[in-house]
Amino acid sequence: MRISIVMPTYNGMEYLQQAVESVLQQDYEEWELIISDDVSRDGTREYLATLDDARVKVHLQEKNLGIFGNLNFLFRLASCGITQFLCQDDYFLDRGALGRLVAEWEKLPEDVAFLRCNHDLANANSPLSAFEREVLPERISPEMSDVYFAVFGCIPGNLSNVSVRTAAVREAGWFRADLPYAGDFEFWSRLGRKAPWALTKTKTTVVRSHSGQASNFLNFKGELLPQMREVLEAVYPHAVAAGASARLLRLLITINYVAQHKDRGVKRLLLKRDGAYLRAAMREFDRGRFAYGPWLSWLVFFGSLGGRAFRVPIARRLFREVGAVGR
Repeated sequence: MRISIVMPTYNGMEYLQQAVESVLQQDYEEWELIISDDVSRDGTREYLATLDDARVKVHLQEKNLGIFGNLNFLFRLASCGITQFLCQDDYFLDRGALGRLVAEWEKLPEDVAFLRCNHDLANANSPLSAFEREVLPERISPEMSDVYFAVFGCIPGNLSNVSVRTAAVREAGWFRADLPYAGDFEFWSRLGRKAPWALTKTKTTVVRSHSGQASNFLNFKGELLPQMREVLEAVYPHAVAAGASARLLRLLITINYVAQHKDRGVKRLLLKRDGAYLRAAMREFDRGRFAYGPWLSWLVFFGSLGGRAFRVPIARRLFREVGAVGR
């Protein structure tokens, strides 16, 4: 099996070389690496010009496409049946990572659209995230996909955790470039309605956390929130149609999304005298059909300690009622 690796880049020279070298060092050699630079000005293009492996293909954009526009460009060029994402600041865990990934795909049925690796307890970052690893089956059907996305959010997480059947991106309608903050969540939930997808504990990549990554300097004023609301407006009715209790799901979403974002907004208001984030959370989420209205959402906010309490017990009850675990 040959595999494509796509790497969108933008001003990531501090970590880019390690990412590229982790590909070049793989014991499994049947790969192509396609890099598209989105008008970097930090020496990235000069470094890319030094790469001389025939399997590495570099493209230099003249106009910034944004992350998801750049990914759509890359997927139009990928020539292999399976494509692995590798962000510029992440890297393969070791020399055998790509071989392990290929072995995982060789065990999967042909209808599985994408695979999330690194889905182990060590990568859980909250009690709900740990519960996710406890209850999710290894393969998730389109019928149940939105139930899990509604409860746990963007389960694939960082793009570098994921590989996908290359044709599935085109068949699903590509990534939405107009959703720069929530485009991955929107795409995986949309694709999950069309085809099964899979999870594995197999470790393939190291997802780096650092001060320069986009999540640390974007969404200061709630730019993510209207896009998140759009995703939840699609996920919620599909989850209810699959048998999830509308009552429990609204309560859980209000705690997991609405209360937590209001908590962030309250903190910014108190610490920085900046109410923009809180106003965005109230504007976007208090009118969503997936959550409670203004007054009840504030009661849930206080009762759940700003979204910190009761998430796992409610999720457990919801899954008992829908019978989702193991399906």
